[in-house]
Amino acid sequence: MKTKQTNKAFITATTSLAFMSMLSVSAFSSATQKVSEEELKSQENTNNAVGFGTGVVFGAAVAGPVGAAVAGLFGLFIADDINDEKRLELTKNELQTRSTELSALQQEYDINMEEANAQIAAMDSAVNEAIQQVTPNLETNIQFKTASFLIEEHYKSQLDGLASQLRQNPKLKIELSGFADQRGESQYNQVLSEQRANAVKDYLISQFVNDNQIITQSFGESELVSTEGNFEENFFDRRVQVKVSSKGPEMTAANN
Repeated sequence: MKTKQTNKAFITATTSLAFMSMLSVSAFSSATQKVSEEELKSQENTNNAVGFGTGVVFGAAVAGPVGAAVAGLFGLFIADDINDEKRLELTKNELQTRSTELSALQQEYDINMEEANAQIAAMDSAVNEAIQQVTPNLETNIQFKTASFLIEEHYKSQLDGLASQLRQNPKLKIELSGFADQRGESQYNQVLSEQRANAVKDYLISQFVNDNQIITQSFGESELVSTEGNFEENFFDRRVQVKVSSKGPEMTAANN
């Protein structure tokens, strides 16, 4: 009778110890929210040992040696669950830190891009203003033979130099105005003046000048240099007037 009472007291004591140990593991797992990798590894080893020991004591108290082995493994599973929760918490904390860092970097990038765009816009404005100040309005004429819109060879070298300047300075604009002398029908002269302006334009484009830099217009015989109508004066009316400036002309491309 006395032996049974002693065993009963032992079982009661060991059972209490087992539950207290399990509670201590749970309390220990929630005590620290942020741990390093080394601390986590040490914590895992401790949790495993406590979990296994708790299971053994509890199993031995309830079911003897076999129960001790089974309950010991059960205690390890409990410790693994605790360790997994801590590792998951650590991973979440690291992800949150990385997310905060990325957000800060994105904000810094956006600010830098805004500043860079503002600087580029200011530089473009300054360059355009400088070009307008240093680039004079250039004007010259390409003359043509009677009833012809073919460009004479000695003008092509001049147009080559002009094309080079236009390619190097995309901000430059060129205005081509075609004219004809007063001989012949007015409608014919209008078409001829248009053909002359387009001939110069086509040559410049063949030299890789951007089409957007060129504006053509034609006036036929409506704007004569001289109304005397003699051979010498007519020569000056068979022409394409070339104007180059840093500011585009007020007009749009048109044939008048």
